[in-house]
Amino acid sequence: MKEDKQKSDKIPDMVSILGINIHPITKKDFEKKIVYFLKDGQQHYIVTTNPEFIITAATDREFKKIINYADLSIADGNGLIWASHFLARPVKVSSGFTRQKAKAYRKRKIRQQLFFTLAVNLLRPSSSRNVIPERLSGSDIIFDICRITAENDHSLFLLGGEKDVSLEARLKLEKMFPEIIISGIKGGFIKDSISDEELVETVNKAKPDVLFISLGHPYQEKWIFRNLDKMPTVKIAVGIGGSLDFLSGKIRRAPEWMQKINLEWLYRLIQEPRRYQRIKRAVYEFPKLVYQHKIVETERAKEEKDNQKINSF
Repeated sequence: MKEDKQKSDKIPDMVSILGINIHPITKKDFEKKIVYFLKDGQQHYIVTTNPEFIITAATDREFKKIINYADLSIADGNGLIWASHFLARPVKVSSGFTRQKAKAYRKRKIRQQLFFTLAVNLLRPSSSRNVIPERLSGSDIIFDICRITAENDHSLFLLGGEKDVSLEARLKLEKMFPEIIISGIKGGFIKDSISDEELVETVNKAKPDVLFISLGHPYQEKWIFRNLDKMPTVKIAVGIGGSLDFLSGKIRRAPEWMQKINLEWLYRLIQEPRRYQRIKRAVYEFPKLVYQHKIVETERAKEEKDNQKINSF
């Protein structure tokens, strides 16, 4: 995909979490963007950014660039909503403190904010949505995209996932949206076992308007970035990761009440204990990384402010 691609109507306001851009939009805004993307004559890709993405991007510069270049980087995870709220909270210190005491106080204040905002995010989630207004789960937005494509006679291609899973997903979508046009599916292969050229050729024969790719991050996002401009009919490409498993019914989603109180990860862990390490990254390592980042950035900002005062004399 060419990096100099011109983008029309790009949302200007973004939230940065550890150097990763997130578009703070609502579901209604998202649906409007999908309609626009299907009509504007350009190609677009959407990234469903979650805490795991940000952890991966911390050590994978290419992946970080790809996320930040996306036409839409949506918050797929309550962890991002919490992080945006936590990072935005100011850290005020009395001007009467000594430099060392002020530094220790700031660190203690940030630690208090960490525990307070985590509790608020669990007990009263709506209070955390002052920066990012809404979580847009990849498992939910695929239905929005499918509905819009069905209503506007656009076609869809499912790429990736196990063979039976992609077939079941197709049957479910055709049942949910009788007017949907699924121009093809290609599953049952191991990533890297088929060349990019073969997969691109398969997609191009079907000539879809929308491409869902279920190959897992960061592989699926890198694949889109490398190959989107080789598939001229594709107007929107989205990496949907494990959402195909939810769509097919292979994996059940958490009850709505668990989703509302941000415990969907716990339900997923009970169903799939083998995901322990991945869930640990999202619910433990990510908050720790965000906490450490805020300490470093708070001190950096304070030092920069002090230097500006010195230089102004």
